Amino acid sequence: MRMKRFLMLFAIAVAAIACDKKEGTDPGQTNPQDTTITILSEETQWVDSVEGIYEIEYAITNASEGTKLEADSNVDWIRVLEIKESVVSYLVKANDESGERRGKINLKYGKAKAEVTVMQHFKIDQEFKATTTAGSLFQHCDNTNNVHSYFVVLSTQGVKEDGSMYATAKYYCFDLYATEAPSKEAASTTIPNGTYRLSTTGELSDRSINYMYSYYLYGDEIAFSDAEVVVSDGSIIANVSLADGENHRIEYNGSLEIPVYSNTVTEGLSTLVDDHYFDIENGVFVGAFVGDLMYNGCNTCQVFMYEYLDYETGEERGDQFQIDLQLPAGSRDVCGTYTHGTTAGHFIPGSAEDLGGQYMQQNSWYMTAGYVEFAPLVRGSITVAKEGDMYIFTLDTADDRGNIIRGTFKGSGEFIDW
Repeated sequence: MRMKRFLMLFAIAVAAIACDKKEGTDPGQTNPQDTTITILSEETQWVDSVEGIYEIEYAITNASEGTKLEADSNVDWIRVLEIKESVVSYLVKANDESGERRGKINLKYGKAKAEVTVMQHFKIDQEFKATTTAGSLFQHCDNTNNVHSYFVVLSTQGVKEDGSMYATAKYYCFDLYATEAPSKEAASTTIPNGTYRLSTTGELSDRSINYMYSYYLYGDEIAFSDAEVVVSDGSIIANVSLADGENHRIEYNGSLEIPVYSNTVTEGLSTLVDDHYFDIENGVFVGAFVGDLMYNGCNTCQVFMYEYLDYETGEERGDQFQIDLQLPAGSRDVCGTYTHGTTAGHFIPGSAEDLGGQYMQQNSWYMTAGYVEFAPLVRGSITVAKEGDMYIFTLDTADDRGNIIRGTFKGSGEFIDW
């Protein structure tokens, strides 16, 4: 009986050894399942809209002899060119489409897999070679995320001695945010390297672009609907999509040094000393169509909005707004989204007229009852929508001191002709 048991155990042991040899799991060798592919370059790569060759850097952990890396793409506009020991090179065809496009490159090494996402910029309608840069660093512009504003202006003519811009020149203005900052004693600093992406949510973090103060200026301001700025040593490359649908590519090579200001800009007509947020229900408004206010072929609708207004007594309380919306000639439909500017599809930024020492507010403003507080709305966006008999005005704006004025006004009213 003991002999029979011994023979059975011996047979099981032999079978186990045979299985190990068959499956190739020698205790002295690495298990193939432990093999991994590590992407050393960015796992999401942004590439230009023009045709170009790019590379993916990778490393293999626990490589096995005789196994080779394989790579392919899931789209026809990306073609893998060459696979080397630590680099995969690939060709991207030119993007003739109006929007961005996405593809993937799949890497395989035995059972190990990895992938890289390739994002290609939109087709470029206009290329611009900037030769000058201007701007300033404003420190601690967002204390929540401890980021600082590097305001950068790219052009071919530069700015005037007083910092203003030439009326006939083209300017691309970028409000870049980064965590780096020089010492308090520094008079100048260098724009930090990195890839900056446009933020339209109001959340400003490291390597973001503030859409409120980023725009294209050529006679009139045009806001960005999308933007990416790549800063490297002595170089800036920007791809921007304008609110009017055009796509521009801007290149600059030269010094990235700009002056430093330790505080944000304090000059301006606004009396606000901080951001203002509001959420108004059951407000009252009057919209007045005043015709071609700016003499540029638009129909201007001046909307006067009150948080509380008693028609009989004239009593006013709370927040008030005046916004001048620019409609196409003959239009009376105010619903839509408006950015700052003077042509159709914009709201006219707030300003003031000097009446011999006294100032009259003009165009788009925020104020409180009795004009205790007031601020011109100079940048941002205003969206108008209608729900039944109620209109909803959503403001995401800023005044001339950089304070945010943001919120929703929901109310009833009427539109008249003046």
